[in-house]
Amino acid sequence: MTPSAADPDGGAQASANRGGQASADRGAQAERTRLAWRRTALAMTVVAVLTVRLALHAGVTPVRAAALIAGCVVWVFFLIVAQRRIWSLARPADRAPGGAPRRAPVNAAVRSPALTAVSCLAMAAVGAALAVDLWSLPLWR
Repeated sequence: MTPSAADPDGGAQASANRGGQASADRGAQAERTRLAWRRTALAMTVVAVLTVRLALHAGVTPVRAAALIAGCVVWVFFLIVAQRRIWSLARPADRAPGGAPRRAPVNAAVRSPALTAVSCLAMAAVGAALAVDLWSLPLWR
């Protein structure tokens, strides 16, 4: 049985149901995105804690102290980015009287992932600096 035989509208009712479901799911999508940012912040926290542990494992040298400070700065930067994105998801979009959004063309949905990528690369650089500094120690062998 084809969709056109089952439905005289040719499937228009099924597509209308999907459209209604998508509009009802709008709040759930924001909630899933907020939870994803929370999970990412938790993962970055674990990476920061492991970086601190690695930096302090064999004593503090100037390179390890710099890596420790840089890792903490990157971690705090990422937490600020994630929290701002979560807050932007919580507030309704500002609308002009004509219904057009007041936000700038490049908004938090574009900036936040870019800043997240920068912070992840910076944390990877901190980890690489620690690995190079600690390579000669017996903990790698």
